[in-house]
Amino acid sequence: MTGISDSLNWDLVQRQTYIATPGPETSYIPISPISIVCDSYLMMFGFRNDLAKSHWRFAARVHMKLLTLPSSTSEFMASVDAFSIGCGLRELSLVKFPNLGLLPFVAEIRIPKWHRQMYIEVWKYSGDEIDTNAQSLSLIQSQLSQIESQIDAL
Repeated sequence: MTGISDSLNWDLVQRQTYIATPGPETSYIPISPISIVCDSYLMMFGFRNDLAKSHWRFAARVHMKLLTLPSSTSEFMASVDAFSIGCGLRELSLVKFPNLGLLPFVAEIRIPKWHRQMYIEVWKYSGDEIDTNAQSLSLIQSQLSQIESQIDAL
């Protein structure tokens, strides 16, 4: 078996519980953004908060940060926000980051301030990548060859 359904193609990157820091009186200092270095464009992110209310659905936003700059003279840090996606609570979210030809990159997880704790699992896909564009091109070329053979036979 191959592909994303094969559990042997998934590697655990991180499994940890984060807790907001108690602040003055009854307030809390939110959970800081969590950075994970990624070397795969296909990842799974799981989020669980045992203190969450039953109607809460949103867990976090995951941002793809590229470690590059347009020029060495740029006054910005080499952390380009290239893509982001929201993830649900109490589930695994499959995230296909755009292949921009730049590995590794950083996945920055931003947890909303109302979550006082969050259990996170992050998995990366390490199996063979399936290039659907190459597959489509190969199919078209095959069909074109069959048509040419039929024309030649006339």
